[in-house]
Amino acid sequence: MKILVTGAAGFIGRYLVPMLAGRGHEVVATDLQPPRDAAPAAGISWHRLDVSRAEEVYKIMLGQRPEAVIHLVSWLAAPCEENPLRGWEINFRSTQFLLDAGLAAGLQRFVFTSSISVFGRGLPEPVADDAVKEPATIYGQTKLACEHLLRWYRTKHGLQVGAVRFPWVYGPGRENGITAAYSSKLLDALARREPLRIGFPEEKGDWLYVKDACKALLLVLDRDDLPRVGYNIMGGLYSVREAMAVAREVCPEADIAFDATAAASSNPYPLAYDDSAARRELGWAPDYSLAEGFREHIALVRGTRGPA
Repeated sequence: MKILVTGAAGFIGRYLVPMLAGRGHEVVATDLQPPRDAAPAAGISWHRLDVSRAEEVYKIMLGQRPEAVIHLVSWLAAPCEENPLRGWEINFRSTQFLLDAGLAAGLQRFVFTSSISVFGRGLPEPVADDAVKEPATIYGQTKLACEHLLRWYRTKHGLQVGAVRFPWVYGPGRENGITAAYSSKLLDALARREPLRIGFPEEKGDWLYVKDACKALLLVLDRDDLPRVGYNIMGGLYSVREAMAVAREVCPEADIAFDATAAASSNPYPLAYDDSAARRELGWAPDYSLAEGFREHIALVRGTRGPA
């Protein structure tokens, strides 16, 4: 299958693209700034693309005519709050451009990265896929609007569509986003054998290893006639304090201390989510326990394990 991936040079994209090529797919990898050091690889071609510009989207879609799109590009929560209009241009309009151009180019399926931010506060937990969605942030509003857009394209045009709602995705290479400070950057510091002095031990979220996030995307890509558009995808619910206890088991030498005056969690979303629909309808289950994800993350950062 010929698959166009947006945001291919980003955190998840750097793991997903070689996985797709390894499965025999032809990958059209796109990003605003393709990596300068991208070595030629079988089944992968790199292209510059600004997804917020309709003319660029139509040009590459009609030129490449992919059978599937995996749309990873997203402006994160903080910049969306600072510039809502630009957030809508990048998150929502880009999705609309890709879907419209896809119809003109014979696109068959579309996979989208949504977020748990489509849910608001005060919901009974664990939050089910079909729970009321009243997002508290511009970012969450753009993601929810995209899910509605996908549903319309499926109903109106018969396009195979699916979205995954990710929690905290961690792994080597995660640099951006608020939750990176609560997850990946802590593990990076441990891998470099730096002491950790943590002022937010009670921050709590669902930790999903990046390779498990890629697995969920592949499951949606492979499934025909999905029973629903959006799926909660979960790894494991832990506070930073609880996660660092696991990190100490992986790295007994870790120097970790917590601020005794730290405030409670400031997470604007519910904490626990129900991913039973994905498990039942997609065959989803994470391959990595928290300890296994931490162990591989630290080994990769230290260069003691290859990226495969």
